[in-house]
Formats: sequence, structure tokens, C-alpha cells
Amino acid sequence: MQEPHISTNLVSLILPAYNEEGNVERIYDSIQHALGSSENLEIIFVDDGSSDGTAQCVRRLRAADPAVRLVRFVRNFGHQAALLAGIEASRGAAVITLDCDLQHPPELLPRMLEAWRAGAQVVQPVRLGTAGIGWFKRFTSAFFYRLINLISDVPLISGAADYLLLDRKVAEAVLTFHDRKPFLRGLVAWLGYTPVRFEYVAPPRVAGASSYSTAKMFRLAVQAVTGVSSKPLRFSFYLGCCAALLCLVYSVYAVVEFATGHTVQGWTSVIVTLTFLGAVQLVSVGILGEYLARIYEQTRGMPRFVILERDEILPERKTTHAAVTRDPS
Repeated sequence: MQEPHISTNLVSLILPAYNEEGNVERIYDSIQHALGSSENLEIIFVDDGSSDGTAQCVRRLRAADPAVRLVRFVRNFGHQAALLAGIEASRGAAVITLDCDLQHPPELLPRMLEAWRAGAQVVQPVRLGTAGIGWFKRFTSAFFYRLINLISDVPLISGAADYLLLDRKVAEAVLTFHDRKPFLRGLVAWLGYTPVRFEYVAPPRVAGASSYSTAKMFRLAVQAVTGVSSKPLRFSFYLGCCAALLCLVYSVYAVVEFATGHTVQGWTSVIVTLTFLGAVQLVSVGILGEYLARIYEQTRGMPRFVILERDEILPERKTTHAAVTRDPS
């Protein structure tokens, strides 16, 4: 694939879209309202194998505005793959990733660009909450961040989603990772750049339904944990050592009781012991299996995504915005 020409006078917006026919024009209008003609933009919609009219909506926008570009997958490869495809196709000095469902408010874009021009390499809005979501979603989200921070080598801020501004230097560093199942937030955190953060409350989804089912959220959590840390492997080792120690203590107790003329009674104690050991083995094998699956998929050399359609790069729009110069400090 030909490398895109990087422009210092351009801001790239990356919008993954899966069955977002009802939101494409809305998010475009919101971006225009937030930034207007003050920025030289490219707006890259990444159609993640949608089965509705998402691609047709983007084409209509593209016909009216050459800043709009379409990257379309052959099938659904997932939200994280779409983010990486958009970053790979971008050519701006700043790259901003945001969802197409308007729950990443475009009204924050000027503030993000202001922080970037002041010298920030990474700008990361932090979601305090989402209007209209139930207790189960709030609980699972909080549990996810607690779990990943407990076992991860790189901490993640609770509520810091994939609404990010990356300087071109950071975006290029992200693209050096070749993980077939990437987790963008984890990759950016691993790089170690100090982000500028500010808080917001996400509005409710305007149209359509979220494609993130409970099963998909669980898969993303497993993908995130195994992608940023090897601590679960060590945890399974420590768990096995603790189980072995408990069995040793119990065995010594049983032998001592037998030597003193007593017999350890209980079918229940035997079954509990066997069940516990079986559970430890299954958990350990399951954790090991997840890492082996990642290694297997990585060594197969399969691409992270397959592109069916990708717009050619069009000439840049002219802009008189004078704030593209960044603070060298």
C-alpha cells in the first residue's frame, strides 16, 4: 500500500462506522458546526463491513465535500481494526479518532486541537458518564477498568475511551505495532506519552443501536487484557502454587491424623478438594489458551483487515487558519 503524504496543514478525523446509516450525516454536520471552515480537514469514515446504507451515505457526503473519504472493509473486522485502518490511511499532522454515534461529542474538537497546538502529543477526553445507560452497563464498564488496571502493566484511566487526538509522531508510533488484535487505548498508554485530559458527559445515542453486545464487550476485555499484559500467565502460575501448597498442608494433616489413630472423614472434603484443583487447572489452561491463540493468529501472518474500497487522496482544501503552528516546547 502506498504511504499517504503527510501534510502539516491538515487534521485527520477517523470515524469507524458499523451500520451507522442514521448517524453518518448527523456526525458530519456536527463536525462542520464545531469546526466549520476554520480547519483544513479530512474526514475518513471507515465502514466496518456494514450491512445497511452506511457506505452510500458517505458517498453522498463525498460528492458534496472532497474532504470526506471512505475506507470500506470486505466484512466486519471490528472497531479496533477500523481505527487502525483509518490512522493508516490518514495524512494529517493531528489524528483524531471518534465514534460515529455522536456519543463522542464533536463540540470537544476545538478544545482538543487547542491543547495539541499548545504542545500536547496526546489529548484524551475522559467520560464521566453516559446519559441514558442502565446500571448494568455502568457496572461492567467500571469493572472492566478495575480489572485491567489490576493486571495490566499500563494503567488506563476509567472512562478514557477511543476518543483521542494523536500527534502524527504518536500515530506513526502506534502503526509500528503489528498486533493482529490491537487495543488502541492500551497501545497509546504503553507508548508513555503524557496525555492532556479533560472530562465530559457523553450524550445518549441519537440513532440506531450499539453494535457492542455483552459478548463483544467480553471479547474486547479479553483482547485488551491479553494485549497489554502477561500478568494473567503469572497469576495462573501463582494460583497453581497456592493450590499445591494447600494440598500439601492437607496431605500432611491427613497423614498426621492417620498416624495418631484417626481417619480423616468425609466424602465432602474429597469432592471439594478435587473440584478446587479442577477449577484451578481449567482456569490456568484457559488463560494459557488465550495467549497461545494470540500467538497462533500472529504467526499466521494474516492481515488485520481487508479493504474493499478506498478513496484516492484528493487535493487539500485551502484554509486561512493561522493556528496550525504548534508551540515547539
